[in-house]
Amino acid sequence: MKRYILNSYFLAGAFNLCLVYFSFAQTGDDYKIILKEDNIENAYPRLSNDGKKILYQSKRTGKWQLYIMDIESKSQERITTDTFNNNLPDWSADNKWIAFVSDRDGNEEIYLMKSDGSELKRLTNDPGRDIHPYFSPDGNYILFNSTRANNTLDVYRYTIASGKTEHLTNSTDDETCARYSPDMKHIVFLKNNMKTDDVFVMSFSNFLPENVSKSSEAEHGWPMYSADGKWIYYSSMEGGTYSIYRIKPDGTDKQQLTHANTGEQDARVNVSRDGKFMIYNKKIGSTIMICLMNLIP
Repeated sequence: MKRYILNSYFLAGAFNLCLVYFSFAQTGDDYKIILKEDNIENAYPRLSNDGKKILYQSKRTGKWQLYIMDIESKSQERITTDTFNNNLPDWSADNKWIAFVSDRDGNEEIYLMKSDGSELKRLTNDPGRDIHPYFSPDGNYILFNSTRANNTLDVYRYTIASGKTEHLTNSTDDETCARYSPDMKHIVFLKNNMKTDDVFVMSFSNFLPENVSKSSEAEHGWPMYSADGKWIYYSSMEGGTYSIYRIKPDGTDKQQLTHANTGEQDARVNVSRDGKFMIYNKKIGSTIMICLMNLIP
């Protein structure tokens, strides 16, 4: 999992845009391809609050840049224009702000800007890697990961109003992709080392991480809470290739939602606020596409 998160996205290809409306996997998954460009990686899709737009990163220009796409019209707007990498974006709940990672100042740091690309502000300044920013539901905090303490990725919390940074986890494992529960009483994140790679939940009442995926040595990735807090959605290789699953926050009622074929990977799920559909990445060869699947028939 760690290798895939950190190192998988450095392929470039010719710009060859292809929008396909419906596709059916060999395993019977019913999904819609929202964006597909041959040999191009369009990754980390994030739905707007109303479920009508997608914020994502693309390598189509040779460097990671951020775009916003209207799902219905397929129109796209590029919101970063420099020659540096800009990636791993997240939208604030009101969609007015975007947190993201950029290497424009020499190494990976967290930045904040308005969703039209204006009012750019650098939030972190450390020689370590600062990656995976995620807004809190109330918009007051940003969770992110950094190697600044011990050369492994830990979870930190940045207070937007004051600039205060707090160290939330501290271990020799990599703890990544941390996201708040809707009530902000818990966070979900990945915890991995050379032997294990699981989804953990940690309460702010005791700061004791609990393993909710418990899937032997299967690799997992990119967990998130549903808007009602009843589910945690994530990716897992339990079936041999990355597919999308969901599980209750107490580790019960695990359900497999996609069934990626051999040679495919389904990852980076993002669920609409009404719980009716999800978007995610499907990787086939050097192509990463954005797909949509209904959760309610």
